[in-house]
Amino acid sequence: MRFLASAVMRGKSQAVMIVTVLAMLSLMFPPASILSAAAIALVTLRLGWKDSATVLVLAGVACGLLAQLILGVLLHAVGFVLLMWLPVVVLALLLRTSRSLAIAIQGGIAMAVIAILVQFALTDDLISDWRPLLEPFSEALIEAKMLEPAQQETLVTTMAQWMPGILAAGILLQSLAGLLLARWWQAMLYNPGGFKQEFHQLRLSRVLALATLVVVVARLLLSGGAGALADALMMALIAGWFLQGLALAHGALGLLGVNNGWLIGIYLLLIFAMPHMVMVLASAGFADAWFDFRARLAGNKNSA
Repeated sequence: MRFLASAVMRGKSQAVMIVTVLAMLSLMFPPASILSAAAIALVTLRLGWKDSATVLVLAGVACGLLAQLILGVLLHAVGFVLLMWLPVVVLALLLRTSRSLAIAIQGGIAMAVIAILVQFALTDDLISDWRPLLEPFSEALIEAKMLEPAQQETLVTTMAQWMPGILAAGILLQSLAGLLLARWWQAMLYNPGGFKQEFHQLRLSRVLALATLVVVVARLLLSGGAGALADALMMALIAGWFLQGLALAHGALGLLGVNNGWLIGIYLLLIFAMPHMVMVLASAGFADAWFDFRARLAGNKNSA
């Protein structure tokens, strides 16, 4: 990772090449998209918006030309890379300006909320809009005998209601993963140990916690389109609290001085029991906004 981060910072031409190669590689190996986003975020964090804009434009042109030559699809490729890079560049600029990881993450949540509201504002019938994309998936499940034909309509309807939230939360988490990786690279090169301290102290605001409570209550009381909107907003909020829960786990275990086996166990559970573990960490992160477990733990440790 240090070699890749160092290569990105050697100059604009190297950064453009690395960002482009990783973006094209992500078409076959999706996790490479996070590395590509992290590379352009690192340029933004270290050099500012002018240099990152230059890298973004040149890499976007390069990706478009390569996609046209190899795949014969220009506009789709440009749209894909811009969706992959623009959010993380905005978040990196916010982090560079505010010097606060919490503010940057909350800015990402705000962007996700706006994207959800725009999706609901632009359509009167989510199910009809998503049905052409979801029906082939449900038909594949029926062919694989994983779904009964009678259940297809219910599945498509439910997934159509969830898709705005899933899409926004997915882009948010990918952008935040790229931002955190870029911040780690920046600390590795210029401030060793800085990212660990910053991440361990991450806490989102109680204002966001209050907003989350409002959305939860709204979801319990509302149905139909309003209920679907509340569902989508909850997904974006859960993504943010999940990151705070992860920071809480890292910070608390660091204060306790336990070995890394506990963290390895947490990440293994995220792989093998992802939905449940995400909710556990999100719930812990939400509770931490009110009780500040790390401050209490540090106080008890100092008084002992």
